[in-house]
Amino acid sequence: MPMGLCYMAKNQNDLANWGLRKAEQYLESARANLNEDRLYPAAEEIFRATETTFESMLYMQGVKEIRYPGKERPYKGRLALQFLIRDHLLNKKTIDKKLFDKYLEIENELHSAGYMYGKTFETKELESYMDFAEELFFKAQSMHL
Repeated sequence: MPMGLCYMAKNQNDLANWGLRKAEQYLESARANLNEDRLYPAAEEIFRATETTFESMLYMQGVKEIRYPGKERPYKGRLALQFLIRDHLLNKKTIDKKLFDKYLEIENELHSAGYMYGKTFETKELESYMDFAEELFFKAQSMHL
């Protein structure tokens, strides 16, 4: 099943709507955490918002689940998401290379932080990540109207 899939979804439109609602919740939580200087939780929510927004965009493009074929078994999760974004959004020109590269940069920074003892974030850095996540969300929202 897709990452965080709402099991009640009946079609691609339901999946896309679910993704947009979840992404918006993550963005609201990230903003609240930033406003209270809770930087690590804010980073986690920005990370989730970005992934969920891309998930929603993939559902809009007809992707049914976040899985990608592999030699021995299918990829799932983050790696599958990155491959699907590349194949369905970048290669089909729904997003441009600059946006994709920025996504990979931010996701790498935010994801790897969970594995680094003592990792800290600067408010300014997270604000720029937040701006990216919000712009991506609004792009996805406009695609879905």
